[in-house]
Amino acid sequence: KAVEAGREAFLAGRMPRKRMANASSPETGYFFK
Repeated sequence: KAVEAGREAFLAGRMPRKRMANASSPETGYFFK
């Protein structure tokens, strides 16, 4: 699911690169939701 959240953030283009770098960790997935 983290991958899907990463794609949404990438498409949004509003997320900073730091958060996108942490998209691989499950904890970041919760922030995206």
